[in-house]
Amino acid sequence: MKFYQKSKEELLNSYDVKIDRGLSSTKVTDNRERYGENKLPEEKEESYLKVFFKSFKEPIIIVLLGAVALSFFSSFYSFQIVGDKKHGLESLYEAIAIAILIIINAFLGFWQEISARKNLNSLKEMNNRFASVLRDGALEKISSNELVVGDIVKVTVGDFVEADIRWLELDELQLIESHLTGEADAIIKNIEVINENVEIGDQTNMEFSGSIVSNGQGIGIVVATGENTELGKISQLMKDEGIKSSPLQETVKKLTKTLMKISAGIVLLTFVFGLISSGEFSINSITSVFSTSIALAVASIPDALPVVLSIVLTIGAVKMSKNKGLIKTLNSVETLGSTSYICSDKTGTLTQNEMTVTKFYANGQLYNVDGLGYRSIGEIHLVSKGEKNVNFAQFMKNIVLCNDSSVKEVEGQVKTFGDPTEVALTVLGSKADYSKNKLLKNNKIIRTLPFSSSRKMMSVIVQNDEGFYVYTKGAPDVLMEKASGILIGDIVDQSEQSKDNFIKVVDDYADEALRTLAVAYKKVDEEEAL
Repeated sequence: MKFYQKSKEELLNSYDVKIDRGLSSTKVTDNRERYGENKLPEEKEESYLKVFFKSFKEPIIIVLLGAVALSFFSSFYSFQIVGDKKHGLESLYEAIAIAILIIINAFLGFWQEISARKNLNSLKEMNNRFASVLRDGALEKISSNELVVGDIVKVTVGDFVEADIRWLELDELQLIESHLTGEADAIIKNIEVINENVEIGDQTNMEFSGSIVSNGQGIGIVVATGENTELGKISQLMKDEGIKSSPLQETVKKLTKTLMKISAGIVLLTFVFGLISSGEFSINSITSVFSTSIALAVASIPDALPVVLSIVLTIGAVKMSKNKGLIKTLNSVETLGSTSYICSDKTGTLTQNEMTVTKFYANGQLYNVDGLGYRSIGEIHLVSKGEKNVNFAQFMKNIVLCNDSSVKEVEGQVKTFGDPTEVALTVLGSKADYSKNKLLKNNKIIRTLPFSSSRKMMSVIVQNDEGFYVYTKGAPDVLMEKASGILIGDIVDQSEQSKDNFIKVVDDYADEALRTLAVAYKKVDEEEAL
């Protein structure tokens, strides 16, 4: 069903739910049985014993097990038939040594896979989130796994969308869908019906599992959960691909076949020439020559190869874990090393979808900013020639107050709430020791005019001891059309030269592939402010 083509009334009627009451407890149970739980199907974990013996299925290990069996047979023959105690002990020691190597190899693979499994399970537990839903007329917080189709969900800034949703009511709602579309910018949502067939990125009245609310709030109805969500469909496509042998496994298979042919050839040639050279065809000569052939066949097998490979791959897995790379199986290390091309989206995969202010222009001065990411670590450097005193107080005040984002540090981890661009401005303010909490001690935000597609800018009206002010941020070209001049040295310069200089700075930043944003302020009277 194409939910983006359905009206609000059609969806509410089809799921027999009211927007002001939500589902009843009985309906929740019925919908869960009918549409399934809100979780992706998980493969049953293999037992520890099965994981341990998995390596015994490898072709090279099978050959080595054959070598162990032949060595034990040779030892038995030497002890019981020939009476050659020395040769019997040598064969026995060789069989035990190969068996130990096989067990070490199995243990290394077992240790890596079990460690990765524990880490993955820990990550799953950490990612268990909650959602606000309306049930039986009351708004309550539930685990995201308990969401069902037909639930009425409410989201606000910082919330994760935990299922596929069709929006019903919105208040300047914007979301980040980079995990699906690769688009770093927040997407403005609406509730209008879309009549034509469109792709996911153009379904502006829908939202999909895994997205993050960056601005505003909204109420929607859950239309898909678990494996039926767009994220679930991608997960299923990955499973359908199945498990393919790694380049290393293919190489070892070819090597094993070659070794088996060589060993078989050695046994056959030794056996034939041994019989010919013995000059007789008796039971004793046959068994003697066969024992010699077995010893040569076992010696031709590189019994230490599996262990050496496992040790090398384990070292690679440990190095990757130090760089926050989780390796599930040892063969994955070699596969990554053999990769020639990686086809990937950029945002959120090759990059972290974290915006950082690296340069800015304020009060006629140019500045560079150190530090990347959302930690408030880095210095601001004045780069304008002939200037010595920094003067960006008004600029910092503007970007911090005209901002709905926040940055918090929880247990050593930086948690951000809001649009990535606004978060970057908040971090810049923090580097200059300007925070919203400090500014609000002497400034009171009276009204907020959120960003809209028609205005292409965001404004806040602030009251302080000096009166009422409007602080605005938006596209440079939009603000330039509305501005009376450029603030230079605390004086509003209305000359064309100052405007041309400002436009040149914007163009220079754009040439460096930097995203540009302008800020402005205006003093207003009480009537305009209220």
